[in-house]
Amino acid sequence: MASTRTATPKAPVPGSTGTQPSAGSPPARGTEALDGTRRAAADAAVERAAQAARAFRELDQEQVDRIVEAMVRAGVRAATELARLAVEETGFGVFEDKVVKNFVATEFLHDYLRGKKSVGVVEEDVERNIVRVAEPIGVVLAITPVTNPTSTVLYKAIVAAKTRNAIVFRPSPFATRCCERSVEILREAAEKAGMPPGALQVLPDPEHRVTHYLFTHPQVDFIWVTGGQKIVALANAAGKPGLSVGPGNAPVYLHRTADVKGAVVDILISKTFDASVICPAEQTCIIDDEIYDETIAEFERMGAHLLTPAEEELLATFAFGDGDRANLAALGQLAPELARRAGFRVAPATKVLLAPLPADLTELGRHPLVQEKLMPVLGVVRARDERHAIDTAVLVTEHGGLGHTSAIYARDDAVVDAYSRAVRTGRILVNAPTAVGALGGVYNNLTPTFSLGCGTWGGSSTTENVNYLQLLNLKTVSRRRTPPQWFRVPSNTYFNAGALENLRDVETDSAVIVTDGPSEDRGVAALVRSTLRAPHVQVFSDVAPEPDEATIRRGVELLQRVRPDLVVAVGGGSVIDAAKAMRLFHEHPELRLADLTLPFLDPRKRVVEYPQDAHTVQLVALPTTSGTGSEVSPAAVVTVDGRKETLVDYGLVPDLAIVDPMLTLSLPDAVTLDSGVDALTHALEAVVSVFASPYTDAFCVQAARLIFEALPRVHADPGDLEARTDMANAATLAGLAFSNAFVGTNHALAHAVGARFHLAHGRANGVFLPHVLAYNAALPSKFMPAPGYSAYVAPEKYAQLGRVIFGGRGAEESRRRLFQAVDDLLDKLGMPRTLQDAGVGEQEFLAALPDLAMTAFQDLSNRTNPRMPLVQEITDLLRQGYYGSDGAAP
Repeated sequence: MASTRTATPKAPVPGSTGTQPSAGSPPARGTEALDGTRRAAADAAVERAAQAARAFRELDQEQVDRIVEAMVRAGVRAATELARLAVEETGFGVFEDKVVKNFVATEFLHDYLRGKKSVGVVEEDVERNIVRVAEPIGVVLAITPVTNPTSTVLYKAIVAAKTRNAIVFRPSPFATRCCERSVEILREAAEKAGMPPGALQVLPDPEHRVTHYLFTHPQVDFIWVTGGQKIVALANAAGKPGLSVGPGNAPVYLHRTADVKGAVVDILISKTFDASVICPAEQTCIIDDEIYDETIAEFERMGAHLLTPAEEELLATFAFGDGDRANLAALGQLAPELARRAGFRVAPATKVLLAPLPADLTELGRHPLVQEKLMPVLGVVRARDERHAIDTAVLVTEHGGLGHTSAIYARDDAVVDAYSRAVRTGRILVNAPTAVGALGGVYNNLTPTFSLGCGTWGGSSTTENVNYLQLLNLKTVSRRRTPPQWFRVPSNTYFNAGALENLRDVETDSAVIVTDGPSEDRGVAALVRSTLRAPHVQVFSDVAPEPDEATIRRGVELLQRVRPDLVVAVGGGSVIDAAKAMRLFHEHPELRLADLTLPFLDPRKRVVEYPQDAHTVQLVALPTTSGTGSEVSPAAVVTVDGRKETLVDYGLVPDLAIVDPMLTLSLPDAVTLDSGVDALTHALEAVVSVFASPYTDAFCVQAARLIFEALPRVHADPGDLEARTDMANAATLAGLAFSNAFVGTNHALAHAVGARFHLAHGRANGVFLPHVLAYNAALPSKFMPAPGYSAYVAPEKYAQLGRVIFGGRGAEESRRRLFQAVDDLLDKLGMPRTLQDAGVGEQEFLAALPDLAMTAFQDLSNRTNPRMPLVQEITDLLRQGYYGSDGAAP
């Protein structure tokens, strides 16, 4: 987002401009006297914090963890709101990336802190007879930067609470509202959970003498600084214990053995992350001569722009015209806007500006672009050999990056070891992007943090990802971590005509059939009831499409009265989803839907834990539609306050799935088509998911092949049992695929639109499917950070699927045939091709568009889409879904 400031204030190049003077104000000097009002306000805040710290010290581990849990949940819920406020107030950075930062500062930090002891005895070494006891520090003064104005506050506040410290924040003058709102949200949740009042405060007064006064305040016990060199120096000179960070100027070395395509995507993920205002981002890319031309070509292919000498001079003059000071107007801007401000133009889709730098080390050391660039500008150097490359990396770190972060891409361990020995940085990332990787918990097992120690090299007391005080310089070599994947299915699945007979073998004394009105009217529920051997059977038929919490609660009340040992879900996805939720809340009435639907970035690190104990009630799923795959999936979609929320956990998967196509014969044609298109969408999204695997790919291919062939036959002849059988099996196969690979942006759009305009889910999926296919097959504007998904392969995956089903001589032709087949199928089935065709009024759509875009953006389905959907791109897709291919009103 472009800055709204009219002036172009200057800030020191290194670091994050933590408490820089506002434009035009004179620099503060030392500890000049405060006026009485300001001094009284500061004294009162510190006195409240000191009292709170004494009360905090009396809490036990359980009480502390309850407070931390409340803060984390509040922060997770507010992640989007705070990201939006940060961009609006500071005028730079990328909203979507700031959302991710806020999740790392809450969800990922919580995952790391979960179960760790921080009160009393925290470690016992029986063999050496040593006991370690944790005591809080007291009152912490926290300086926070303009670059990460909400994530740093979330992170520091939660860490302070975990260690029973009171914390007083002093934000950057350019980000006070961000800090105040973050603290307000956390404080309300924390104090309700038992945090002593006064333990979490912010002093927003922009007068720098307030900060300098607090640095020497007798009741401030600890200073924790994230900011520029000037504020760090002032804090260090205060004579108090503290933690500070140093500037980042991360070099990255691409050795000749590197995976060039994967490395380029990683670096673009990192260098475009929040418009590169995060200090560990790559600054200079050193490339072996053997792969230099190939790498530059790949950068350009993926959206980078190689600067001409004239453009490079314009940029250097604009960004660093004062030599050692950076122009604030250059920071945190997207590449096209940065170029415009510097006096030249690049393509609107440009991600990063590549600046060729001299290979001669003497010349390189004098170049203005060898320093930290908090903007999407990446220096590139052609290395003669390994020694020259390593020497270049060492030189880069000595220009404002000592102790911070560096990276290397190589398959040669000897080179990795030589590089690690030479560079003096606290973090050395191997085959991983630095901006996201250095924060920890995503690409590696580093501690999640927003405070990166730089050791004595960078003026810090630790080289760690800050959590506890350290007195050692520890160099950590962190290799990329690709988490193991899984393929989980129900214990038993019976299929094909007559499969219903297997229900007779289920031992039960008391059963409840969960269904809907249409299934009961068609006699399906009665047929199932006659097949059960249970002497006591009750029917719950209140489930309507898009079941809400009230429906779930009524079903739970019935289960509580009947106390069955078996629940049989008979119906479409809404029925089976409702039955999953009913069993969950019947077995665990203490659970709250609001907690279980808490958003998350990574399902393995989410804040909320689902019960993992054995079920007391067996769940059997009998789908009467061929589409949702709910009979084998770990998800249940429930409508809450007009919004679709998703419960996701493998504990929700039915114990037994019976897929009998006979149950689908009497379905209305519209339901058959909607569910069939839903199944096709499952297959086409799961095949390109960032969690896709050879296991899920196999199911996607077979499911799609069956659907393309069988769905038109069922449409033409609803009584075609062979085609019904193929569709039933295809839907379950697609369900098995997305149950392990998950879906993507197509479902996020369909969830938002379907809930708002009451459209059938499959119909909404069909409207967006051609547009999302084209979107994912195009060059991404932002890549999805995913350790198991490095090179962007979605276009190739579509081509592979198209080749298997429809042939084609090359990837482009096979992909075109697949996309054309989707269009032809939708037309042949008479599905609406736009939301307008589906009956949505234009004014109603346009009025809802901003909310729809944000709802779709926050949908969990986006987490596994192959490219990261930006809010503007989601808006464009919504418009395409309404108006047609170009998204423009006629």
